[in-house]
Amino acid sequence: MRRSLLFLCLFLFTTLSAQTLFTRLDVDSASDIAAAKGTFVILDFYADWCGPCKVMDEKVWSLDTVQALQNQFVNVRIDATNPNTTLDKYGVKALPTLIVLDANGKEYYRRKGYMTKEDVLTLFHQFPPNMQAAYAADYLVKEQPDAFNTYFMLARNYQEAARQASGAIASQLAGASNKGLEQAQKILSKKSTTPESLMERLSLMEAENLLLKGRAKKALKLMASLNEELNPKNEALACYIKAQAYRKTNQPELAGECYDLLQEAADNEVFVAMYKKKQ
Repeated sequence: MRRSLLFLCLFLFTTLSAQTLFTRLDVDSASDIAAAKGTFVILDFYADWCGPCKVMDEKVWSLDTVQALQNQFVNVRIDATNPNTTLDKYGVKALPTLIVLDANGKEYYRRKGYMTKEDVLTLFHQFPPNMQAAYAADYLVKEQPDAFNTYFMLARNYQEAARQASGAIASQLAGASNKGLEQAQKILSKKSTTPESLMERLSLMEAENLLLKGRAKKALKLMASLNEELNPKNEALACYIKAQAYRKTNQPELAGECYDLLQEAADNEVFVAMYKKKQ
């Protein structure tokens, strides 16, 4: 009995003394910091009586390997027992619940229940290292809602963030890029003339977003609808998209042919490096 009591006391001590990176910031302040840092906000809904919450503090949140990645985010712990906490606002019905928001308050991830170290590390690795350019584009769109360049920049910057992300997070960022493309195309449709190379670029960006969302076959279908002779400025991107799409659809020979063309295209350095990184 005494051994059991000793073990219990030691367990409670290590659990309560586990050091985590969570703060007690309010969500608005955390969002402001995330916007300045170019990162995301992690909301951890917690309660002192929540057993799995305490075990996660001991076995997950206090680990150096987790904190090394977690430090890239703005981390907020929300006490579910606080009478000022509006659980309904976030639809939280169980503890623990982990939610990840961007600096604009858009939800990118939600998980209720216990998460292992592997679960958390896998999640963190899906996020891009920096969102500053994307957030800057969000701001410009609010300031200049009728300008083509602002939506083009929004589409481009969210796509770049998606390139640096993976999994479901990359897909969501690509979706945000697509919304920018749609608005940019609407503005162009009102103009009497538009450079063909620019229209090509927008279509290629749409195809790459499909690729980033895991829809390689649809990306190839869109590529097939474009003119065979593309503007030289767009050739590197087109070759990259085709090479990646063929690789993802298990057509290595065609992927190899497109990669060979990519190596011969002008201004190909970025896309060659991206292709090698994703192999």
